[in-house]
Amino acid sequence: MESIAKWISVLHRQFQIYLNRELKDYDINSSEYIFLINLYEKDGVSQEQLSANLYVNKAATARAIGRLETLGYVQRARDPYDSRAYLVTLTAKGLEMRGFIKTKLANWNRTLAEGLSDDEAEGLIRSIARMSANALRETGRDE
Repeated sequence: MESIAKWISVLHRQFQIYLNRELKDYDINSSEYIFLINLYEKDGVSQEQLSANLYVNKAATARAIGRLETLGYVQRARDPYDSRAYLVTLTAKGLEMRGFIKTKLANWNRTLAEGLSDDEAEGLIRSIARMSANALRETGRDE
C-alpha cells in the first residue's frame, strides 16, 4: 500500500503555500489563520483552550496569539475567574477577516474536491476524520 502519510503531507504543504499566498497582504500566515478560525467558532476563550482545541503546544499558541495581537486581529485580557490565564477575543479587524478567510477555505475545499462526487467527498472526510482519531490515539493526544 502506498503511504497515506505521504499524500496527507503533500496536501498539508500545498495548503500552507495556498494560505500564505492568499493571506500575504494581511500579514497572516498558515500557522496563524487557524486561531482566527477557532475564535470565529467560539470567541473569548483561553490560550490554553485554543491549544487544546487545535492540538497545538502552548508555546506555539502564545507565539501565534502574540503576533495576531501585535497585528490587531485579537486582544488578550486576564480571565476574571483565573488571573493566571488570558482570554483571547477577536477585534473588529479580526472579525472583518472572517468572510475573506472562509471564502478562501471554501475555494480550497472546492479545489480539493474537483472530480469527486458528493458521496466520495463525504466518504473521504469520514475516512480522514477516522485516521485523525487513530493518530491522536497513537500519540496520546485523544484524552
